[in-house]
Amino acid sequence: MKTKYIYFGIAALAVAVAVYPVVYAQVASQSNTPYFCAPLVPCQQPAPGKIVCITTCMITMKNSAFLPGTINASAGSKIIWINDDGFSHTSTAFNSSAWTSPIIPPGRSYTLIVSGSLSPGKYYYYCKFHPFMVGLLIITPAKNSSGLGTG
Repeated sequence: MKTKYIYFGIAALAVAVAVYPVVYAQVASQSNTPYFCAPLVPCQQPAPGKIVCITTCMITMKNSAFLPGTINASAGSKIIWINDDGFSHTSTAFNSSAWTSPIIPPGRSYTLIVSGSLSPGKYYYYCKFHPFMVGLLIITPAKNSSGLGTG
């Protein structure tokens, strides 16, 4: 009789373990960030590093990462993604249709002009081929300056 309860307990635990990720994924899919975060699992953090871009900034894709990981850009800025990896990447806005680059082969680049269609705010982006590659573009209101960017 005790074996029956043990088997029942094991079966219930197996069902809970199998169902938890599915249920949590449906709840977490409402998130506006591409970072994974679940109860009892440490959350991923936004990409490190920040620079301020006024005119032109370059983001390097190397070792399957966007460098710098976070960039501040004002309206009118030019953002250039340069692929220094040995394989292709993309730069695709997460949870919006703000931009989607074509495939960027090794040694090539993609340019985005921050225009009026990108309102101020945070835009997470990722590589379609390597979804763990995540960056953050923060659009700030336009500044009345003619200085060069630091990127």
